[in-house]
This record gives sequence, C-alpha cells and structure tokens, in this order.
Amino acid sequence: MGISEEQRVNEAAYRRLKEEINQTYAPGRFVAIAGGQVAADAESMDRLLVLLKERGKNSAEVLVVQASVEYPEEVEFFSPIDLL
Repeated sequence: MGISEEQRVNEAAYRRLKEEINQTYAPGRFVAIAGGQVAADAESMDRLLVLLKERGKNSAEVLVVQASVEYPEEVEFFSPIDLL
C-alpha cells in the first residue's frame, strides 16, 4: 500500500514538531498529527482513537507518535487502524 499525500504531510509535520511535542506533552503520551498539525493527544491509544473519531478525523491518515520516544530516522509509520 502506498503512502498518501496526507501521510507525507503528517510525517513532515512530525519532523518539524518533534521537539515541541517532546517539550509540551508528558513522556509516553500519544499525540495525533492530522493535516500537518497536532490534532489530539491522550494517555492511551484507545482514548486517542475515540477523540479522533469524535473530531471526524480519518484515523487511517493520522500519524500517531508518543512524546519523548526516539524513532529511527527511517521508519515505516502505521496508521492506528492497522494496529487493530
């Protein structure tokens, strides 16, 4: 499956926002990036998925990261829907 333009935008936004996310959110907190900006955050993936649904976000195109987690430079991101 190829990566969509929305996913590309969100990955670029993560690289740009990484330090801000790490400074703003508690370590391990789940942070969703949609449309190139932080769309929601929650203490668990389950809660984050609920918030995204309530906000009308398509979880298949949202990038979810955990604050203060170091990810490799080259990584394949999965959408939350892939994890279910």
